[in-house]
Amino acid sequence: MALSPRQAPPPRPREQVLVIDANAAEGRVYDLALDSADRQVTICASAQAGLTVLGDLRPDVVVAGLDTPDLPGLRLLEAIRHRAPTTPVVLVAGAATAEGAVLAMRAGATDYLGRPLSPGLLSEKVVRALTHARTRRQLAEAQREAGDKWGFTQLLSLSPRMIKVFDAIRSVAGTDATVLIRGETGTGKELVARAIHDRSRRRARNLISVNCGAFTESLLESELFGHEKGGFTGAVGRRAGVFEMADGGSLFLDELGETSLNVQVNLLRVLEEMRFRRVGGTEEVSVDVRIIAATNVDLENAVTDRRFREDLFYRLNVFPITLPPLRERPEDIPILTRHFLMDAAKEYDLEPPTCTPEAMDVILRYRWPGNVRQLRALCERWVIQCAGRDLGVEDLPGELSVRGRPSADPAGGFIDDGASLPQTIDRVVLQVERAYLDKLLTRNRGHLIQTAAAAGITRRTLFTRMKALGLDAADYK
Repeated sequence: MALSPRQAPPPRPREQVLVIDANAAEGRVYDLALDSADRQVTICASAQAGLTVLGDLRPDVVVAGLDTPDLPGLRLLEAIRHRAPTTPVVLVAGAATAEGAVLAMRAGATDYLGRPLSPGLLSEKVVRALTHARTRRQLAEAQREAGDKWGFTQLLSLSPRMIKVFDAIRSVAGTDATVLIRGETGTGKELVARAIHDRSRRRARNLISVNCGAFTESLLESELFGHEKGGFTGAVGRRAGVFEMADGGSLFLDELGETSLNVQVNLLRVLEEMRFRRVGGTEEVSVDVRIIAATNVDLENAVTDRRFREDLFYRLNVFPITLPPLRERPEDIPILTRHFLMDAAKEYDLEPPTCTPEAMDVILRYRWPGNVRQLRALCERWVIQCAGRDLGVEDLPGELSVRGRPSADPAGGFIDDGASLPQTIDRVVLQVERAYLDKLLTRNRGHLIQTAAAAGITRRTLFTRMKALGLDAADYK
């Protein structure tokens, strides 16, 4: 059957810049600095006209003069923020002052500059605001796509390996099967546990979390099973443990590989019978709890070394989920970096920095021994240190800023493959393309015509790209 010619894609919409400024003399500067093939500038000479246009135009950025007669000062900014709370606003003052800049930023402006306008400086500030707006849209679209297609808004990822984790979560969530989540520290094991609980029949009840590695043996038993008055020195009354508190819901046992053999014996009995005695008690307590466990310990080796009970391992390993380290999912690093920068900027009420290509090159090549948790912590630091400006290589901490250093330790340091910035970015783009086609092929069960139509390419182009990316339609039947 012949395929009809593919229609040409619609032209990419131009980014919209709305200027509200009564100073007609600046009009030429605005056109010179801002108008381009990818950008359209609309100029309004009054606040009333600008606010009327604002709703229909839905601009990507607004440039507003503080000396607009019909709504002077910060009142115009307040009106814009009320109608378009997420749109970046660059304010233009008669004379730029430090005090004015502070007041403008506190009122919600993205940037601030004074007259006479410099075309170069104006262009730089608007381009920066457009970049931030574009990043927000991309993140929102990625989060919406994750939510719509996979049902996961907290676990943001483009990685094929993480998408398989999402599939596993969906498969097991509706059951009461015990889940063992494995992965390095900082890979997001508790987020996976939360995702499983939130999609289970127990979601209306508690998910109780306990870090088993944070307690001594005696304190952990009390934390897990509770205790009776006088059960040990300092036990002045009855206390319920986390098993009782999670009754009817789910219990997340983190760092389970750190528990002692004595605690493991008691845990095995509870998992098999769902009954236990409080420390110092004789009464049997029955509970209905779904167990989700997590560890960064190699449990097979621990069993061989007799540090972990074999029977408990098999009881926990009913449905294993393994989280890949961040260094094995580099396609996620740019989008996670932007997401964490935006999150931290919102939390601290600051403008997020813009990551330069050079800085992103270093970030991509680092091995991230602390995984996603380490990246998130550094993004918070970068927002505080570099709010509203470019984040360059010089702003990266010592462990990141030395470029091209080979890694002596497989768990840390740089990936020293000699890749240049274009090569590194090309590699990530290929990984993202592979993840995208993998997702479409899975959805269409390997049907090439349907997959090509969904991707907006010809069947021949799809076949060529699949061959280059090592994808086989037979694997999706």
